[in-house]
Amino acid sequence: MRESLNEENIGSLVKASIRMWGRSSPRRFFFFIRVFTRFWRAELCRIRGSRRLGAHICRVIALSPTMLCNYDCIGCYSRDRPVHDELSTEELDSLLGEAERYGIFAIVLTGGEPLLREDLLPLIYSHRRLFFVLITNGSLMTDEKARTLAKSGNTVTLVSIEGHLQYTENRRGSGSHRSALEALRMLRVAGACYGFAATVTSANMYDVSDETFIDKMADLGCAVGYLVEYVPCGTAPREELLMDSAASAIFRKKVCALRRSKPIVLIHFPDDEYGREYLCSAAGRASVHINSQGDIEPCPFVSVSRENIRDGGLEAVFTSPFLREIRKRPVLLRRKNYACSLFEHRSELASLLSEIDDAGE
Repeated sequence: MRESLNEENIGSLVKASIRMWGRSSPRRFFFFIRVFTRFWRAELCRIRGSRRLGAHICRVIALSPTMLCNYDCIGCYSRDRPVHDELSTEELDSLLGEAERYGIFAIVLTGGEPLLREDLLPLIYSHRRLFFVLITNGSLMTDEKARTLAKSGNTVTLVSIEGHLQYTENRRGSGSHRSALEALRMLRVAGACYGFAATVTSANMYDVSDETFIDKMADLGCAVGYLVEYVPCGTAPREELLMDSAASAIFRKKVCALRRSKPIVLIHFPDDEYGREYLCSAAGRASVHINSQGDIEPCPFVSVSRENIRDGGLEAVFTSPFLREIRKRPVLLRRKNYACSLFEHRSELASLLSEIDDAGE
């Protein structure tokens, strides 16, 4: 079995974190201290909430405040998703307030391009008990936004970049590489905590796992690198971008070596998510996805839902019969060839949803 986040490689992650903190400013060091403090407080709240509700409460919510984007990236999972009737500012505010009360630790802001929502940064700032991971293409970053993110003290911003210039611009368009680097510069000047995010494909796997690239990201001040293997979803999947099992194993070996030697925390999806049992953490086990219309989905890669937070708030997430039945079926949570097990089993998920509807749950 490959190394997983819950096994031997956790030691290298901790060591990388210590090295990073040692070379960082006191501000970044105390940022991580606050993050760990928030985690333990949230965990106590989450346990109490689970007992009170009689249902499992997940630790992480992936939230897409919008599916709109100013880029048109090849192989993006959010392409052709609905963009109408987005959650309002008031609805997002209520959702985040509930997350605080239930002991949700982290909100991963994805999309679409989250920074298209002008109300997003004020919401982040007003919900300081939550830890946010903001994933952005960086093109809409400004000095003012970077300062707001730094001042909030509760956000890690991940700027999407696909390696060096060629691969980034091939996938994201002309000027995207320069925009990403400029966003990282602004975040550094502001004193924010930030990193990079890369979609790993057969085309760029060697580029994003190259020492030169990782050194450059560390030199630019990145604390974290989030490496996500490509999932061929959406209406125009690109199967040729998939890594085969041999290439994926090579990439994994390089990531584990890099995290032992570089002053940056590297997180590799899916291997670092699936854990000792090699099961996906989505469908409410540890995380769930809420799209821009409020639909409750097992994960961002699978656009299948039964409940909506507009009808029951977050309690609808924790008590969802659909998510509960997914969690009871380990075969649906165990991946085979793709980086997302639920995407591989999407036809079974659709059948399960029909069964639950027919049963009238």
